[in-house]
Amino acid sequence: MLRVALALLPGTLLLGAALVAGPSSAGAQGLGDLGGALTPMGAIRAANAQGTIPEWSGGMTEMPRLFTAGRHHPDPFVDDARWFTVRAEELDRFAMRLSAGQRELLRRHPDSFEMPMYLTRRTAAAPQRIYDATIANARRARLTENGLAVTGAEVGIPFPVPADGAQAMWNHILRWRGIAVRRFDGIAVPEPDGRLDLGLYREEWLADHTAGAGGLTAFSYKRTGLRPESVAGGVLLLRETLNPLRQERAAWYRAPGKTAVVRAPDFSYGTPDPATDGLRTADMLDMFSGLLDRFDFTLVGRREMYVPYNAYRMNMAALAPRDFLWPAHPDPAFLRYELHRVWVVTATLKRSFRHPFPRRTYYLDEDSWQILMADHYDATGTLARYAEAHGVTLPEVPVFLPTVEFTFDFARGRYVAAGLDNQEAPPVFETTPKPAAFTPESLRPARRW
Repeated sequence: MLRVALALLPGTLLLGAALVAGPSSAGAQGLGDLGGALTPMGAIRAANAQGTIPEWSGGMTEMPRLFTAGRHHPDPFVDDARWFTVRAEELDRFAMRLSAGQRELLRRHPDSFEMPMYLTRRTAAAPQRIYDATIANARRARLTENGLAVTGAEVGIPFPVPADGAQAMWNHILRWRGIAVRRFDGIAVPEPDGRLDLGLYREEWLADHTAGAGGLTAFSYKRTGLRPESVAGGVLLLRETLNPLRQERAAWYRAPGKTAVVRAPDFSYGTPDPATDGLRTADMLDMFSGLLDRFDFTLVGRREMYVPYNAYRMNMAALAPRDFLWPAHPDPAFLRYELHRVWVVTATLKRSFRHPFPRRTYYLDEDSWQILMADHYDATGTLARYAEAHGVTLPEVPVFLPTVEFTFDFARGRYVAAGLDNQEAPPVFETTPKPAAFTPESLRPARRW
């Protein structure tokens, strides 16, 4: 008990902040540990040496007290006391556990931004069939076409013990997020004067790979504008592929007030996403999406870091966006950070390609393969944007998903919050997919007879 108690003191937290060693070595070594020393997802099952990261014991699969079906989840950790707080004046003390983006937020807003730290809760969970498929994939999944395509993977994560950065990024793309999901996506870009205009969209996902549909479609995504009037009726449809050389990545769009559905191949890579006032690029959707062909991805290793996690207090139904979205950053009182192990992957733009952010660093949760943080550097090497995904575990599925994603543009001094649905119905998960809802024909306005 004494060793664990000492480990919980904030002053000891920089111990072990470097890359984590263990039975998780890259490549085939460690595959036999899946389901044992490693979880089915490839995470280190055991607690860390200091006891500040607990053992993974299956995640959160039981419904929290006071849960009501059809409503947003109550905070199961509402009684957790704040452990300590990371502030700008102590930046050097905690720097090794912070992303570059977190350090920049603290430097820019020393009087208003801070990071509330809480004891770590490894809540991420998935159904047993996903675990079983992931363990099977570990021995049969392969990358082909110079890392652009995945073969041999079915239903689960393809590479729970990744050998390189491309494999880790494919794990994020094909991670468990449910089979068919419908949810509201409120997007807000706070103005410097405090004004807050909320755009509301309906998001629909169909995880073709996870559903075991076969074929070359990884997943399909549809975003429909609901309000304001300027976006109402506009629909974007993306179809991601497991092999772009055999089936292209495709995008279609119907503009608000129009009936024509057109191909939208330019919604990719560094194209600004108009729904976010250009503060997010097309490949920043879902923290990272699209093809891997323009970057070289390097697997740096596993690291213990302070990351956003268990963000239930930002998911409360009674919480309006204006209650916690300040002009320069969200109100820290509603944020929750924990110490978790993450996979670190760097991305460097290949020669002959162009992108507004030619160098990036991604931090992937070892328990779910969700990208939790992303640093984006411009052509001068300056940190230009930073993104965080604040996730929650929904035990009725079970699944770990972002409830809010923040993207900070340091050049413009603004940020965007996406995924806001507090005052709307919670996500709906369906086990029977409807592929017809993700075809170009589905974008056409309904006929009136």
